[in-house]
Amino acid sequence: MPKNPTREWKRVMQRRLSWHFRNRKRNCYRLSLCPVKKSLRFSTTVRPIRRRNINHLFANRIAAGCAQHGVQYSSFMRALYESNVLLNKKMLAQLSIYEPRSFQSLCEFAKKRHTELVQKGLATALDPPPSGIITRDMIKKSI
Repeated sequence: MPKNPTREWKRVMQRRLSWHFRNRKRNCYRLSLCPVKKSLRFSTTVRPIRRRNINHLFANRIAAGCAQHGVQYSSFMRALYESNVLLNKKMLAQLSIYEPRSFQSLCEFAKKRHTELVQKGLATALDPPPSGIITRDMIKKSI
């Protein structure tokens, strides 16, 4: 058993964190202190940037798949969200690349949903307003 277990544990952890370095920074405890600190600081600051880049990548892949089937990315995502389709961007990106027929069926579903919403919106626009409500058209006609 080592004389000082805490010190030994600290050295073991330092060695684990410096395994990917080259030359003496990898093998010498004292020379590995600064590079390990620097790499840990760098990994912490870069983490949100990396996550954002990955999200952009997923969005671009989904948008490319939607463009192949004639659907806009925003209307596609909105249709899936409103229909409670629980697929995240990562899975949608995977489907767009590796399962094009499944993604095509999702695009057709989004198109159908979008046309239903548009027709519903047009139908409500053509209905007369309820009594007691003044619309802009009424004001324009009276002037």
